[in-house]
Formats: sequence, structure tokens, C-alpha cells
Amino acid sequence: MPKSTNSTPSTPTATESLLALLLSNFMILTFGFLTALPYLLYGARGMWIVFVPYYVCNAIMAQHSNDGYQNESFARSFPVFHYLRKHIGLSAEVPKSLSESDGQYIFAMFPHGTGSDFRVLLQGMLPDLFPKFHSKIRSLAASVLFYIPFIREITLVTGCIEASRHVAEKAIRNGRTILVLPGGEAEQLLTQQFTEKVYLKKRKGFVKLALKHNLPLVPAYVFGSNDLYTTSDSFFDARWALMKRFGVCLPLCKGYFKTPFCPLPIKNTIVFGEPIKLPKIENGEVSPEQLNEVHELFTIELKKLFDKNKARFGMGDRELVIV
Repeated sequence: MPKSTNSTPSTPTATESLLALLLSNFMILTFGFLTALPYLLYGARGMWIVFVPYYVCNAIMAQHSNDGYQNESFARSFPVFHYLRKHIGLSAEVPKSLSESDGQYIFAMFPHGTGSDFRVLLQGMLPDLFPKFHSKIRSLAASVLFYIPFIREITLVTGCIEASRHVAEKAIRNGRTILVLPGGEAEQLLTQQFTEKVYLKKRKGFVKLALKHNLPLVPAYVFGSNDLYTTSDSFFDARWALMKRFGVCLPLCKGYFKTPFCPLPIKNTIVFGEPIKLPKIENGEVSPEQLNEVHELFTIELKKLFDKNKARFGMGDRELVIV
């Protein structure tokens, strides 16, 4: 049986949900205001004065394309994260083989959901879940997040690095365990409430990465992630084209009190599967046949993980759709 780590109640109190709503919306609106403030005060010149040095410094330091950094105290105690974890009752179940391990892995998590709220909130739980290697975990995040003021800083302090092949490989060579959401922006746009759909058939890069570096693959499913927001299909083709062309995702969604910045109070549980040991690849050369075989194995194991646990989380009537 998995080891269960549940530091939050299944049902949030009204006060906890209200605080989550107020704090999350206040944070986003404050970030937006501070970003626009130089323009409001000094026009276009103000934007140049503030943001050119900001982006130059970011390019020089380039934490997102190096080893990244994280602040465990911030991730655990930041009030917005603290109350959002309570608001969605976030918990995780980890097999004993992982919780007691000090090894190196690739965690592949599904589904992405509308905002992958669980990813940021999970960071503060890692020391309890993986006590022997939590500091070595890095999450791959969309490149665009590292070019948005303030969002970039939040992304970095919660252990993220850029989701590119060379950055991921550099992190692996540094002994890092990689956490990846393979479905990415495509899965984000395909999210529908009360529907379990993952974008996996064309996503094989994470499998190739595991094979090339001889790392076990760990499937993980986030029960409740797709239910946190109601979504709209309006302008879907245009938003899909924008995502494919520029890697920018624009989900249309509503959460708690019809706001887009706070999820509904629906319990989320992350269930980690057992590590999948992969065949050893000599010289890091992965053949198409080997890649397809292991990708199929991972797909089967992910579906088994979902089917085995879905009834426990009130999803017994749902089927996992893999596209």
C-alpha cells in the first residue's frame, strides 16, 4: 500500500477558502499592477528604464537555464500557498520504495489541468514526501513563465527550470530528479471539468530522456486536477494555433466565486506509482523501436494507476482518455 502524506484536511473551512480566494486574487492583481506601474508613472520610457535592466540581469544570471534554485521555507509557508493547499485539500500518496529512496528518477505527472495548481503547491510538501532527495528535485516549466515579471520569481523559488532538452539533461547530469508534466500546454487547453483526458500519444521526449540517462520512470496521477475550474471552448482553434506557434496557452476558465485566479474547493490527491525500471541503453543511443516500446509500457502503467485508484476518489464512472 502507498504511504499517504496528508497534511491538509479533506474539506476546507469557510475561512480557509475565503483566505485562499482573497490572497490568490490579491497576489495576481498586485503583480499586474506592479508590472504596469512604470508605464502608468512614466509612459513607455518607464517600461524601458525598469524592464530592460530586469531582463538583462535575468539573461546574465540565467537561473532557469542552469541548475535553478528553490526556497523550501517559502514554498511551505508562503500564505497564498498555505491556504490554497488547505482550500483544495492537497495530499499525496507515495510508495514506500520511493519515500525511503535516495535515488534519481523522472516523475511524469498527469493531467496538467487548467493551471497545474498542484505543481507549485506540491513544492512545500516535498521534504515530507521524499526526505532523502527532495532538495535534488527540479520541475520543468514552460519557457514563457521565465519572461513574466514576478511570475518568473515564483516559478524559480518553487524549484523550476526551463522545460528544454538541454536544460533537463544538464540537471540530470547534476544528479537532479526531474519532475515533468508531459501534456504541457496542449493538455492544459484540452482540460474539461469532470473529464479525464491526457495528451500523451505524441509526447515521448520524457521517455527518451529516461532511457538515454538510464533513470527509472515514475508515473503520477493527480485526481481532482481537471475539476478545479470550469472551462470554455470559445476561440479554441485560435488559442490552439497560438499555443502551437508561440508556446503560449490562454485557458478560458472560472474557479471559486467565478474568478480565474482561485480554484474550486475540490480535493486533489497526487498518487505516485511504482518506479518503472527501463532497459539499459548503451552509449545513450535510443532506437525508435525502444522508444515506442517503453512509451507504450508507460502508457499502460499510467492507465493502470488511474483505474486502480479512481473509485477511491469518486471517479469510478470515468474513463481515462489518452490522445
